[in-house]
Amino acid sequence: MKEYTHVKCPGKVHFIGEHSVVYNEPAIIAAISMYAHVFAKKSDQVIVNLKNLGIVKAYPTEDVRSFTNFANELWKNYKEKKDFKEMEEFFKKDNMSLPEVWIGKSLEQLNIDSGVDIIVNSEIPMGAGLGSSAALSVAIPVAISEAYGQQLSRNKINEIAYELEKFNHGTPSGGDNSTCCYGGLIWFKRNPDPSIKPTIEQIRDEIPHKLENFVLIQTRSEGNRSTRRMVSKVKDLEPEYREPRIKALGNATYEMREALKKGDFESIKELMNLAHKNLAELGVSTDEMDFVHKKVKESGGAIKLTGAGGPKSCMIGYHQQKNKLTNLLKNLGYESWKVELGVDGVKIE
Repeated sequence: MKEYTHVKCPGKVHFIGEHSVVYNEPAIIAAISMYAHVFAKKSDQVIVNLKNLGIVKAYPTEDVRSFTNFANELWKNYKEKKDFKEMEEFFKKDNMSLPEVWIGKSLEQLNIDSGVDIIVNSEIPMGAGLGSSAALSVAIPVAISEAYGQQLSRNKINEIAYELEKFNHGTPSGGDNSTCCYGGLIWFKRNPDPSIKPTIEQIRDEIPHKLENFVLIQTRSEGNRSTRRMVSKVKDLEPEYREPRIKALGNATYEMREALKKGDFESIKELMNLAHKNLAELGVSTDEMDFVHKKVKESGGAIKLTGAGGPKSCMIGYHQQKNKLTNLLKNLGYESWKVELGVDGVKIE
């Protein structure tokens, strides 16, 4: 595949601060050593090969441009009505529609009139809250720009990625695509005034050591895993019950930043376990995740849900003796993925 440009982009994990970030508390999002790979070369048409799904399709470039224009109008309607259902249903109809629009939007943003031949091969599980879509929203425009000899700044890449993420999330926070684009660890905090952009600060340079001995698992509970549903569930709680737990998560995030700087892994473990406890009390955990949390904590390690929560969510765990943790999880019936946190962002191979 030498004639193709190869771009590699990491996934991400919400290390701490889930849900409390909605209430203007900070979160730490980390780029992880699981990657989406995108290969691209010039073409007169748009050819999309989703290797993970075993799907290959080709479209006239004009059709992709028209399809993208239609998706742009759908997003404008969403923005006016504040109802994402129409757009969500549109993209659910066909596995190819979202990648097709991402490619079309990238061509539009890059002012390219021709097409592109793209191969997507990702090791990031889809729908697991590990940034599979954010990684592709970054990697696709980079691969296309490189195929056409355009050099993009990181800021421009991230700007385009944010536009692509709108088709997946309506009004994304920008935190996920920023983490995949820039890599490292991102300190993310919304501004109470929605007209002001959130704080997106790179903090990896504060931490002079590798963040190893972390593992990820995906839970198995059946049910509807929906970020919107989980956010609404927390919002529907009585404020006097919700707010102390939101504040506890916010405080834990500030403390986690200091613990990461010092390499204080005992405190890191305590804060991970505390975060899971508060998320469970907010109702976004499951019996399955709470059972895994209990067993890992008893072993001297830490584990917490990551992301919105609910069925089939991922959990991130840590133990100074990583093999002890992976063996415990294996005995509980889980395949675990060993990951490093704070890896480099998108790069051209």
